[in-house]
Amino acid sequence: MPLSDDERQLLIGTMNGRYKDVLLIYAKHFCSAADVTTAQIVELSQANFLLRYWNAESRWAEQRVEYQDEAGASVTADTVAELQRIFVEMARIASAAAGDPLAALPEVLVSSQASDQVPGAYLLNDLIDVNSLECLNQDDAHPVANAMSRQGGLALQSDQDVDSQLLIKVGFQQPVKLKAITVQGSTEDETAPQVIKVFQGHASLGFQEAEDQEPSQVLELSEKQLCEGGEPVMLRFVKFQNVTTLQLFVESNFGADVTRIETLLFWGSLAERVDMKAWKPTVDAMSNPVAPIMEPARDERRPEAELVWWHEAATVRSKAPAAPKVTG
Repeated sequence: MPLSDDERQLLIGTMNGRYKDVLLIYAKHFCSAADVTTAQIVELSQANFLLRYWNAESRWAEQRVEYQDEAGASVTADTVAELQRIFVEMARIASAAAGDPLAALPEVLVSSQASDQVPGAYLLNDLIDVNSLECLNQDDAHPVANAMSRQGGLALQSDQDVDSQLLIKVGFQQPVKLKAITVQGSTEDETAPQVIKVFQGHASLGFQEAEDQEPSQVLELSEKQLCEGGEPVMLRFVKFQNVTTLQLFVESNFGADVTRIETLLFWGSLAERVDMKAWKPTVDAMSNPVAPIMEPARDERRPEAELVWWHEAATVRSKAPAAPKVTG
């Protein structure tokens, strides 16, 4: 099925938020930008994407990069799956050509998986800020990242030397509308969570506050919801229209000494759409008003010739695109 506007926005947000190293490689190879410190996708279409990139002196340029295969031939993407495959292949091409191997290149860079159980909702786990993800009272051998990984055999588990409660803190790279949460665990050994209090918008929350304060919603989980392939737990949508931080207080499980969560998935959509092509950064402005990157100040006294920081007009493989824009 063709890319929807929501899917395009989700793909752009995920690439800009989670795969900055891949975008740097794209800029170095496909845009011939030797001195580049950060980059982001501004827009994407069936045939190309617009890449904006900055150098160490805060000068920025942008260029449209055509999708291509390993042989350098132009290709198009009509579906999310096709675009995911193209992104991965182009990352491999750029990485090999630049001699700058990526630490780890997944088979699928981004996920815009639509839910077949929650209409109009997409998987938001790739928009989670991994730097702010934490869980109080977790067993360090079984951290919260396990429940987000979607890899079989891994799980989040509470510290058996303390108690069965957990306090999970999640931050999103962009504001989202949250519609549902999938929680999976085992009721047979009674380690699955049973009562979860959901708080949103709290910068910091401890166990005592979670016990005492009124949550945004209380989830009472059933065996049908917790089993593999179980139903997502629907949220009161009006209370989760603009979510940047979320806290999940696992108050109790089904009776075990420890709590174990095998899967934790978040379903929804972006809270707002930003026309990145129309938005142009200025001195001391945010390069991305949704997922900000601060553009440092620049010296306006230097002559224009000194502000051109790429060595030639960038080319995209055998393509001959228009010369990149120069600001200043």
